[in-house]
Amino acid sequence: MFFENYSNNNLLARMGITGDKPYDNILKVLIPLAICWLPLAVITLINGTFWTGDSRTSFISNLDTQTRVLISVPIMILAESIIMPKLGNILAQLVKSGIVRAVDRDRFNHIVKQKARFLNSPWTDLTILAVSFAHVLLAGFVESPDDALLSWQFVNAGMGTHLSLAGWWSLLLTRPVVLFLFYRWFIRIFVWAILLREISKLKLNIYPVHPDLSGGLGFLGYSIRYFTPVAFAISASVAGRMIESILIGGSHLDELRVYAFLFLLLITLLFTMPLMSFTSALMRARDRAIYENNVFANGLFRELQVKMSKDFDKVDAEDLKAPDYSASTDLSSVIGNALRMRFMPFDLKDLIPLWLATAAPFVFVAAAEVPVADLFKKLLNLIV
Repeated sequence: MFFENYSNNNLLARMGITGDKPYDNILKVLIPLAICWLPLAVITLINGTFWTGDSRTSFISNLDTQTRVLISVPIMILAESIIMPKLGNILAQLVKSGIVRAVDRDRFNHIVKQKARFLNSPWTDLTILAVSFAHVLLAGFVESPDDALLSWQFVNAGMGTHLSLAGWWSLLLTRPVVLFLFYRWFIRIFVWAILLREISKLKLNIYPVHPDLSGGLGFLGYSIRYFTPVAFAISASVAGRMIESILIGGSHLDELRVYAFLFLLLITLLFTMPLMSFTSALMRARDRAIYENNVFANGLFRELQVKMSKDFDKVDAEDLKAPDYSASTDLSSVIGNALRMRFMPFDLKDLIPLWLATAAPFVFVAAAEVPVADLFKKLLNLIV
């Protein structure tokens, strides 16, 4: 399977988790939660910071942590067995549909195996893990203990404020693991982009008259939909942080609106940029087809014009049954596909699921400042 993480699967196999059955998937989620979340819950219960009576200093009300660990982490883990086989199907379709020429299949297979080898290497995961630890440690040194968003991780001592046991666990285990999962998905998307870029440089069979208006590459747009769980996981993490900044940091929805829009734009670019590698090939195919189709169409319509050159008195009912008119109509429709051909192998219907998944968590950001009843009234006013 392309993008299959063998190092991770081998580790799971040693634990007896070898499939994608419901039981196996539950274990895949519970093991990271047992490492990242459960110890924090136990430690904060013991030291009294699980719930202090103040949402600003309690572990359980720290939405930034809860959304990342309890929502984003399970989704990113479970998404692997959902998304990766579908991306493999897209790659297989490039060959089955004849887009990749027979003479280029060895080169195509080499490109795919090279990228899969990189992702499946344990050194790749170790590097991502090292970067995650470095990121967290560097951020930990510059974080202020006075930051209310992190107050449950600190204790006051006689000589000042320092990390509690929960704080150290979060710094050395929870946050690196969460960041590792985020980074690993970013690496996969980056490699997916490079892979498509190299495939687009092959001399592909692109058919401008294809009804998908993408030269036969329209199925590539499904990859955007496939990535919606990852987009939701990223968005949930960002939304959790924004809710914290509203409830605790004193931020307002108007201040965050621009950031939310920019985030939506970045997510859109993140998952559509890989497909834009085919833009040049689609443009060349369209330009070539316009001239080729024009030559053929001119010849056909020339013959049609000859048959239509009758005097008024010589036209009869039999002329209506002539197949030439139907053929010319069909040809016009086919040529119209080339004229309407898009320069990117996706359209609005591919983007809508991505936008909905990205925007969904931000409903709770709005609800954090605007009472639900007022928010409902505003939505009704927009509709009515």
